[in-house]
Amino acid sequence: QRVVKHCMHPKMEAHRVLWAIYLICQWIFLSSVIILYNKHLMATTFPFPLTLVMLHMLFITMCTSLWKWFGWLDVPAISPRDCVLRFAPVGLFFAGSLGFGNAAYLYISVAFIQMIKASTPVAVLLLSFACGLEKPNGRLCFIVVIISIGIALSTAAQVNLHVLGVLLQMAAVVSEAARLCAVNILLSSKGMKLSSICTLYFVAPTCFLILLLPWILFEAPRACGSNLAAFRRVGMLVLISNSSIAFLLNLATMSLIKYTSALTLNVSGTLKDVLLIAWSVMVSGATVTSVQCAGYSLALGGAIFYSHEKRRQQANAAADIPHTALLVEEQMKLSSLQYEEEQEDVCPASKTCSDILHQAPHDSPRSESQPLASCSC
Repeated sequence: QRVVKHCMHPKMEAHRVLWAIYLICQWIFLSSVIILYNKHLMATTFPFPLTLVMLHMLFITMCTSLWKWFGWLDVPAISPRDCVLRFAPVGLFFAGSLGFGNAAYLYISVAFIQMIKASTPVAVLLLSFACGLEKPNGRLCFIVVIISIGIALSTAAQVNLHVLGVLLQMAAVVSEAARLCAVNILLSSKGMKLSSICTLYFVAPTCFLILLLPWILFEAPRACGSNLAAFRRVGMLVLISNSSIAFLLNLATMSLIKYTSALTLNVSGTLKDVLLIAWSVMVSGATVTSVQCAGYSLALGGAIFYSHEKRRQQANAAADIPHTALLVEEQMKLSSLQYEEEQEDVCPASKTCSDILHQAPHDSPRSESQPLASCSC
């Protein structure tokens, strides 16, 4: 791969870089649009976070089903028991992440939400430690401490702090971390490897069904009351466009990870959070104090250090692969030599016909009475 990379034409390399930049910009744009779109809807005409998530999941289910119907999606055969065991936890945490996250928009600003989201690496690391997915070390513990201090400063300095909004967003962060760990444990175990859109094919309807009961209990009477007045007020075209952006965001996420890496997605998310905070301050008029800026900068530095640490771990793992392959090859050669030495020590009766025939003398004439070299085959 290094040889191919060095021998690549400069125009081809430039094209790859430009395409990667386009995918990053596309993802940042769609992710920012859906966040601001959801905030606008719930702050004005449609204050129903669970209903909005369920509409997204229903739309994504329809799109992935059409994707499969057209033959663009290869879905493996999975038993109902495996579907429940593998996808129910992922769907549960996914529903919690989206539901709590959307509900937080009702109480706190987009800028403050993005600051709290910087604590996601801490939640992921702590849950990974608990599940045995990561081994604690000095670097990772330092990251946890730095980000935690930064988030604590940002929260303490928040003007007009709404406790319920903070708790909802923290619940969304924990749910998202649990979802990532569940995907790592459940969907990648026993050799099961699913594409992002194939995962959506299973997870979206599961998430919809999990949200159905809390939606009926908490939002259905208000959302569907007065002859669907809330839906008629906002307009179905607006809701369909909002759901379409959510689906396009999932496709953009899939393309970005496939073409670059999940680490690139994390770094892009950091840049997106900074841009959203700037937008919220300059356009929406959100108030951000200097202490909050200092705290978020500290948390942001910890998140960048976390990305750097993950890149270092991936590079070390990739460097170990050729060394491991070389050791395996040398072991195979050694085993082959040992086998040949053992075959030379066995009696001639165990040799093959060709081995015995090749031992027949070829340089001296054979008499009529001299038998041909033979074996007992």
